[in-house]
Amino acid sequence: MEQLFVRRNSFGHVANNVARPLRVIATCAGDAEPWSVTVDEMALAVRTGNSIQASGKLGDLIAGLTKVLFDTNHLADVGPLYPALATARLQPRATRRSKFLNSQEEIRHNLEDRKRAERLPERRAFWELVRIVMTEQPLTFMDELRFSAIRIMILTGFRIGEATLLPAEWRTDRHYYDSKQRPAGELGGYSKSLMIRHFAEKQQAKNADSKVLVAKTHYVPQMFEEIVSETLARAAAITSPLRSTLRKQTETGRVLPDFALSELVPTTQIYPRLSGNAFWLDLAEDKKQYWMRKCRQNYSADCFDDLQKVQESLNASFQGEMSATARMYFRRMAGFEGKDGGALVLRDVEGRAVSPNGRRDMSKVFVRIGDLENYLRVAAGSKLPDTELFSLTDRSFASWEFLFLHPKRSLAEERNNGVCDVTRYVSVGRPDTSLVNLSLGEQKSRDTLFKRYGQSDDDKDLVLTSHTLRHLQNTELFRLGVADTIISKRFNRRSVAQSYEYDHRSLAEELDQLELPPDVEMALGEKASTVAKMIQSGKASGPIVDAFKKIQSAEGDTAAFEFLKVEADGFHATPYGHCLNSFTVDPCPKHLECFSGCRHLSATNLPENRRHLRTLELKLAAAVEIAEARPSKSIGRTNQIQHAKVRLDGVRTLLATKEGDKPFPDGPDLSLPRRSGVMDG
Repeated sequence: MEQLFVRRNSFGHVANNVARPLRVIATCAGDAEPWSVTVDEMALAVRTGNSIQASGKLGDLIAGLTKVLFDTNHLADVGPLYPALATARLQPRATRRSKFLNSQEEIRHNLEDRKRAERLPERRAFWELVRIVMTEQPLTFMDELRFSAIRIMILTGFRIGEATLLPAEWRTDRHYYDSKQRPAGELGGYSKSLMIRHFAEKQQAKNADSKVLVAKTHYVPQMFEEIVSETLARAAAITSPLRSTLRKQTETGRVLPDFALSELVPTTQIYPRLSGNAFWLDLAEDKKQYWMRKCRQNYSADCFDDLQKVQESLNASFQGEMSATARMYFRRMAGFEGKDGGALVLRDVEGRAVSPNGRRDMSKVFVRIGDLENYLRVAAGSKLPDTELFSLTDRSFASWEFLFLHPKRSLAEERNNGVCDVTRYVSVGRPDTSLVNLSLGEQKSRDTLFKRYGQSDDDKDLVLTSHTLRHLQNTELFRLGVADTIISKRFNRRSVAQSYEYDHRSLAEELDQLELPPDVEMALGEKASTVAKMIQSGKASGPIVDAFKKIQSAEGDTAAFEFLKVEADGFHATPYGHCLNSFTVDPCPKHLECFSGCRHLSATNLPENRRHLRTLELKLAAAVEIAEARPSKSIGRTNQIQHAKVRLDGVRTLLATKEGDKPFPDGPDLSLPRRSGVMDG
């Protein structure tokens, strides 16, 4: 009740993400009441879920349900249960790899390395996908729809659900005028802009119906207006016959609205409508290829009508007979025996029932439309059209109003390399995310676009996650200097912070957005300019930064930049943070043990640095634990424990320090020469 009527989740969500995990918990708990469930039983349920679904998704759902259902509502007598589960579930895996075996992608060695680069599309896969959807000729109707949807995702950054659920009435033109009603183009601006009407995801308010579609508009840059318009106009044109069919089906509640229920229709007209196969007559292969090429040019009704007339003419003049595939299709329907209804009755021209067996000419057999529709509802539910209505904030929205309508289970084209007669096919489906994500290799067992259109064997094995395209465009907009507020508005985000989760610029690209006076930048040179920009953005700290700011406040910018020009060699990126100390003369006294109290260390929020520190923390904690467990009381043991504890405390201090701050501001300045004693030579 809470999931359906309070949280307003869909039936599918409740069945898969709530009811299914609960069944596993109930099975593992045995006869125990819900309030008697223990941590051990929940842990068993999680392990069972992981064994059922190798990806771990079911186990995660069980653990999550423990938190949001059992712990939140205090159902269990021994709660809370989730913290005990989470400890085991979230325990980091111990790595056995040496640091020198880590790949280049895992450690950032220079300013050009990107943060969280794994969330961007792999370079080769991206450019191969661009080549395919921009230059290849699609082999099937479904592939043409996939090409169009992927083009839009690349050009707009839409989520996969937003791209596939575009409405047919997607176009919105906005005109701009000045106060005197003159077009803005006459004044040096733009007179018109193109916007895409779409249904944005993640826009629902709290406790609102999650199934309501929220309409938004998306501005299209002028450089992309032509290709976006051509792509979506082509998609609208080739899906127009399907849209017309689905609209009639929705308004009449019928499967075959073009015929009366009492009408007798020959199987030659029924076969293309049910199977989608445009060929019901045995034709030579060269003739088939000719008609397939012709029909795929624009999928027009005229072309498919001509093909139908040619087949009828050949059949009437005894120059061809019904294909074995079509004959078997109707014989199977006539032989169907289901628990809710019988087989389809085949009839002659007078309406009398006939047997499908023997050498009967199936092209002279008829079907009563009422019998056929009843049969389809009983025996072929997966072939029924998607006529359900959706809800907008102000009205209902019919399935036929979507843009990327497609034939459901078009085996004649997708499996048998034929062509689907979209002007007659009655099994019309509304689009969903599977239109795209199954074709990009996210499920490796599927036949992907890479396998079908790749030029080399390596290209055929490529995989791309659809959401990385959104990350790519977000990063590119940041790189080009677009304001974060504009980026957030473009992607329908509620806060600017969300846009920075999609920001994968390298540090060098971030610094490129900062500007220094041209004469200063030219005088400083590349490295000194980089350090100056880091100081300006607050991403660096240390003795050089302190001295720079002190000189700047006392003697002005010119003197400060002159100082920086000389001392700029003191910028270093370490595995633990940034160091601003010059090692031109003396090497690093800490030998890259910056975390043990070096005052020159500046904390960063780079995930690579934090990962190194987390790993180091675990190793040092384990070393302390092992040393303390030894019974020895020697001085060496005490020194070893003290040595490890100092470094462990330093690592934890560094992890808790904010970006740009010094974790050890009062630490010793080890860059100064050590004071010589009387025993020094």
